[in-house]
Amino acid sequence: MTRWLFIVALLIAFGFAGVYTYLGGFRTAAVTLETTTQPIFLAGRYFAGRVSSDQFGPLFRQAQQLHQSNQLRGDLANIYYNDPAAADDSVQAFVGLVVADTISQQLPTDYRYRVFAAGQRVVHARIQASYMVAPDKLYSGVKTFAEKQQLKLRHHYLERFGADDKAQVLAVVK
Repeated sequence: MTRWLFIVALLIAFGFAGVYTYLGGFRTAAVTLETTTQPIFLAGRYFAGRVSSDQFGPLFRQAQQLHQSNQLRGDLANIYYNDPAAADDSVQAFVGLVVADTISQQLPTDYRYRVFAAGQRVVHARIQASYMVAPDKLYSGVKTFAEKQQLKLRHHYLERFGADDKAQVLAVVK
């Protein structure tokens, strides 16, 4: 009986490892130091509060629904104005989509524009992985790179989740 339990446990472990591999969990982020050349426009909503708040999760779902229905065209994205890990689970974020410009699409009534400015020095991390595993890989890549290069981060981040599971983070350098 214990042999069968061991085999079942082994199959489950291989199944999880397979799913994790498929999602891109074993990939590492490519990280570089760059200067942004063009502004990045986001359409979305601002949120300040606890990550565990009932209002935070629906912002992502609303952006996803707008994207899937083609009401707004662009990549899912967020700007974080602080480091939630260092701020005791409190977040200041702008959640929405990266859009090409501020005039070609009509925004939903509760959406506004924000700009991630051009000319900023950023640590740019990229990975092809699912949005479920990408943030951990991207942020750990950014922090490791910044430590090795002795760079100080402003805790101002742009997350972008594009087509084909292409994810990236831009972290502004002081």
